[in-house]
Amino acid sequence: MSDTPKGSRPAEIVVIGAGPSGLTAALELQRGGRAPLLLERAGQVGGLMRSLRLGGAVLDLGRKELYARFPEVDALWTEVLGDDFAEYPHRVGSLYRGRIVEMSGRYRGPARGMPLPWLLRGGAGLLRGWAGGALRPPRTMADYWSSRVGAEFARILARGYWEKFRGTTWDAMPAPAHHPTGARPGPRVLAGARQALGMARRGGVAAQAAWRHPRGGTGQLFERIAGAYAAGGGRLVLGAEVTALTRRPGGRVRVAWTADGQGHETDARQVISSLPVERLWALLSPDAAPGDAPSPGPEAGRAVLLVYLLFDAPPPFPHAWLEVNDPNLRCGRITNYAAFGGGMVPDGQTALCVEYFCAGDDPLLARDASGQIAFALSELRGAGLTGAAPIACKAVTLPRTNAAASWREQQSAHRAALFERLRAVPEVYHVNRPGSDWASLAGLQAARAILSGDRAAFDAVADPTRRQEEPAT
Repeated sequence: MSDTPKGSRPAEIVVIGAGPSGLTAALELQRGGRAPLLLERAGQVGGLMRSLRLGGAVLDLGRKELYARFPEVDALWTEVLGDDFAEYPHRVGSLYRGRIVEMSGRYRGPARGMPLPWLLRGGAGLLRGWAGGALRPPRTMADYWSSRVGAEFARILARGYWEKFRGTTWDAMPAPAHHPTGARPGPRVLAGARQALGMARRGGVAAQAAWRHPRGGTGQLFERIAGAYAAGGGRLVLGAEVTALTRRPGGRVRVAWTADGQGHETDARQVISSLPVERLWALLSPDAAPGDAPSPGPEAGRAVLLVYLLFDAPPPFPHAWLEVNDPNLRCGRITNYAAFGGGMVPDGQTALCVEYFCAGDDPLLARDASGQIAFALSELRGAGLTGAAPIACKAVTLPRTNAAASWREQQSAHRAALFERLRAVPEVYHVNRPGSDWASLAGLQAARAILSGDRAAFDAVADPTRRQEEPAT
């Protein structure tokens, strides 16, 4: 229950959202001697990293990876989880035309489980792709992948999944902006060969020395951070809906919010917000004309459907997840929580999540939960992954979001315009970022900027238009 009475009450800092960024910011501020007020709309903490329960299993929202790209974030997670932050085999497969192919050459040898005809066609396509990449720079994502691994290997290992994930075809996607299109043909083909060989060894475009996951699911991590914040006397209000943000004289922001059916107002010197940028700007500028910024792109209508199935049988495959490149299947990914180790799934049982990346008008979203579950089961059975009936099941739809959002999905003309406008509101820190580590870093940097009084450092280090792997400028 809220400890803020109805009416207006001053506060130093308000943090909106108890997901990775908001929780990390609130804890860092508290450790720096401040007393922020943390508001969360839902009835539990964690945001898109919260856990859900199905039978005796505790599961993530879709597939979740915890990257170790930022040492300060990894150190915090290690601190709060201790031995419950456990390593697991980061084994990923591609489901293509009824066969599971390894994404990494570490498993099942260099052939990765591909039949000989696939290897022969793939090898010929690889040579053609390298030759084409030597003659001209790639214009589309299809060109880009063909110049690196060949069109056939790209279909087997990547194309179907990424087209489902992004909601468009590779031929309609431009090549990555960071690709050296101006390079001479010779260096281009050599670079493509080096990248392809590197991917063959490690099984992907990103490498990490060790992969760890909370034994009790990602929700366990952020429940622990919330617990540390509460143990230090932190104020957290669940079920708190922010309804307005009004800039006031003297550089303050009046935060209007409701909880337990009552309205509240809090005057804050700074606001740290993990709301999507469109929602944040709407709260700050409710009277802005609809045409005041570029129109939202198609990503605004995207949604993800998660179908959870619990079976009283061992897992049908050892991989942590399968990326579905089979063009005959609608699902984009299948996560196997038993392969993450720990206590997420009872011994001897299997918990799978079948993920569908959907446009807003997808007929699958219009079905009721029983119809969505039946459809997912039919796809699993058609792929030979199960013949059993589940002992528990659940369907969850996350509208206007993605359970594993990518950096590219944040980069639209509409969002870029809003990011730029928020820079002119120095008392508001926008920390919504794709990826739990990137979001946590943004929250950490916002808190440190407030503690030090250096807003410019936050804008540089936590720039939402910058890829996480790029250095700050």
